[in-house]
Formats: sequence, structure tokens, C-alpha cells
Amino acid sequence: MSIGEQSGEANLVDKPAGIGCVFAMLGINAALIGLLAFSFLHGPYSSYEQELWYRYGSLSFLFIGAILPAVALWFGAGRSQKAVIALLIWMMASLLGCVIYAFFSGGGI
Repeated sequence: MSIGEQSGEANLVDKPAGIGCVFAMLGINAALIGLLAFSFLHGPYSSYEQELWYRYGSLSFLFIGAILPAVALWFGAGRSQKAVIALLIWMMASLLGCVIYAFFSGGGI
């Protein structure tokens, strides 16, 4: 009998291992990708192609890397250990993709 059971407390939902890491990664993705998207939203664009690349490209990374995982966690993906691992890998891959996108977006004449 555990201490929680002895004191009358009931654990309704056991959280899977790594859920704190998922929430930390979600915060990191939201902050970094959100800052990149905010900085790319402003600015004059000389063509429609530049607007697509900078504005909508950064917004799509924000959607992929922060908003979709937050929605998945909201609807209960944090209850499954496999979903926690999948979300963590998804958010790391989207952050890496965003870093590569930012690398290719910088510079030029």
C-alpha cells in the first residue's frame, strides 16, 4: 500500500514518463519558432514568392512545431507513453527543420 493510498488520496491518471520533457519542448518550440515567425511576418517583400517563403513558411513551422502538438496534448495524447515519445520526436524534428529553414532564409543580397 503506497503513501497516497494510505492518506486517502486517489491517483486518477498516472502520467507517462517524459511528459514534462514534452511540455518543456513545447515551450521551447513555441518561443523559438514563434519569435522567428514574428520577425518574418514584418518587413517589405519585393515579390509574392518572397512573401510565401518568409511569411507563410515561418507560420507553417509555427503551426507544425507548436500548435499541432499543443492540440494533440489538449485532446489527450499525453496519456499514452507511445504518443509522448512520438510528440517529442515530432517537435525535435520540426525544430531542426525550422533551424534549417532559418539558415536558408538568412543572407543574400
